[in-house]
Amino acid sequence: MAALVVGAALLTEASGAGASGTSTSLETSTRISSVPFSALAYDLVSADGTVTSFGGAANFGGEESSHLAAPIVGMAVTPDGRGYWLVAQDGSVFPFGDARYFGSLSGKPYTSAHDVIAIVSTRDGGGYWLCDASGIVTAFGDAQPIPSLLWWKAQHAPIVGFAVMSSGKGAWAVNSIGIVYHLGPSPLYGNLRDKTGGVPIVGMARAPNSKGYWLVNAKGYVTSFGSASPAVPPPAILANKGAVVGMTAAPVAGYWAVSSTGYVVPGGVPSRGGLARRSGPTAIVAIARARPVQLAGGGTYPAGTIGYDINWPQCASSGSAAAGPLPGPPGYPAATTAYTIAVVGVDGWAVDSYNPCLSPEVAWAKKATLPNGTLAPHYQLYLFLNSPASTSTIDQSGPAGTCADLASSAKPACLAYNYGYNAAVEAVSYAKSENAWAKRWWLDIENDQCASGEWNDAAAGEWWSCEQKLDDGTIQGALDALRKDGLIPGVYSTALQWNAITGSYTPSGGTLPIWVAGAPWTSPPYPVSSGYEKPSALQAWCTGQYDFGGGTVQMVQETPGSNNYPYDPDFAC
Repeated sequence: MAALVVGAALLTEASGAGASGTSTSLETSTRISSVPFSALAYDLVSADGTVTSFGGAANFGGEESSHLAAPIVGMAVTPDGRGYWLVAQDGSVFPFGDARYFGSLSGKPYTSAHDVIAIVSTRDGGGYWLCDASGIVTAFGDAQPIPSLLWWKAQHAPIVGFAVMSSGKGAWAVNSIGIVYHLGPSPLYGNLRDKTGGVPIVGMARAPNSKGYWLVNAKGYVTSFGSASPAVPPPAILANKGAVVGMTAAPVAGYWAVSSTGYVVPGGVPSRGGLARRSGPTAIVAIARARPVQLAGGGTYPAGTIGYDINWPQCASSGSAAAGPLPGPPGYPAATTAYTIAVVGVDGWAVDSYNPCLSPEVAWAKKATLPNGTLAPHYQLYLFLNSPASTSTIDQSGPAGTCADLASSAKPACLAYNYGYNAAVEAVSYAKSENAWAKRWWLDIENDQCASGEWNDAAAGEWWSCEQKLDDGTIQGALDALRKDGLIPGVYSTALQWNAITGSYTPSGGTLPIWVAGAPWTSPPYPVSSGYEKPSALQAWCTGQYDFGGGTVQMVQETPGSNNYPYDPDFAC
């Protein structure tokens, strides 16, 4: 975390609205025709952390299922649109998707004067700034320190809006009575001091070229300054849609404002939709511009494409948080090839044995490309699963109940289901802590050597119980947990191993995608010098003869064996 900067640089308030301030009451609606409709996207976030996405913005979940210590107050989206941060009033920061965690202000004593009001991302997504109601700005990650507001200037009224120059060297803050302050080398373009008509200012947004900004009040009226495009009067219907709570800039020009009920007010650009609800679980608190993203949606990779899956064996050394040589460009170790498929393992055992180099391996996965060199569909993750052991603790309680309270005949099934469910929950939690997020999660179900009784015997290499009904419950619990988290699960196995472990079980919840192991070796992705068949030979594995569990094969793995190849190649059906 960067040091807190308070005080002493050029911190001046703008005096008077001046000619640069343009009132919405004098403007007519202006559509910015140079902005492609397909490039317009944004997210709405509510106080409980629920995120709703519009215009092709990718949604990675929120904090609505958590017990937050303080309400969410702001949001920032990563530059590539594949992640975002939420910030709470107490300064807690919650990353989602590819957004990385760089620190927060949570746990620090605060009063209402120090409530955090906004989070702004750096241009490269490698950091962010938090601004509180007193005008203190704190930088994290690669965000440059920005001078905070002098304490005596913050006594006028609380800061309600914060915007950072594209250079990251300066910023603006506005308080509820319309006074704009420049923090660092950011030019002033005017303000609304004493000219708000008693309606509080609730937010601001920076013009794309950093040579102007907009201010918005609680009734949705926007005033433009500097190069900010002309403001547009809010529609009369807004009066019935709740108070406006904030705004964000659109690409190139224009803006959107949002009300507490989720009604989006467009300014010079089209709306991409909103909630417009009259009531709801919690009020909308912010709108954040997003970048439309085409994710795989948890679905398949393009048919015929190839790639790799990696896990802890590809770490630099045992227990290392650094990755060793990874397949594909730029190094092309072991004569590997460019890759489209990229799947990363989260663990090496269902509980307490997580992949220590998950973060750098995910960074590798994000570089996957389609054959034409464009970005490939989003990477995928997998979770290794096994039966509980007699020493397991995460199986004692869960959706199946508190097992100790049940009759002895019902306890094994309770423990098995809770174990699978909680193992998946913990794996997803670990992945999020490493800034790893994927819509598709595979369950790795393998090794059909079983232990007698209800427990596994890992020391003997027996990962599953011979009680197949209990194994079915463990797998079903994991599938249910992933689906409850909004994820799309699939199963990695073979028909032989699946049937031996589960007794030919067909899980509930819909048709399972299958990733089948044991396919013949082909070149590529194995080195062409190996003389294997072409990948087209794997099409036969996609015809249904290798299906199991009521599912359909979507991906095939060429498992290394006697060839001693250090990576697992994969082929998309």
